[in-house]
Amino acid sequence: MGRADILRAIKKSEDGAKKIQSDAETKAAETLSNARVKAAESTNSGRQGADDEAAKMLSDARAAAEKEAESVAAEGEVELERVASEGKKNRSAAADAVLDTFRKN
Repeated sequence: MGRADILRAIKKSEDGAKKIQSDAETKAAETLSNARVKAAESTNSGRQGADDEAAKMLSDARAAAEKEAESVAAEGEVELERVASEGKKNRSAAADAVLDTFRKN
């Protein structure tokens, strides 16, 4: 093998090494780009999941509050009816008490 053959083999090896380096840099840039896309998707997915969970918690809290408000309102209605009923029952006695007071004076 002559000197020219050796130099050609070295040049060929250098060109091959440059191609390997270029391919590796391209692959590295592609891998980095894909990682950034996946990170952004993961962040968005996590944010959406948190937003969905917060909305569900708010909805559950509203439903519980509405149920509690309905219960309190129903209890209030029952108590109001009881007071009105007791008032009707005691009207006669109250009227008699007032009349007795006027008669004594």
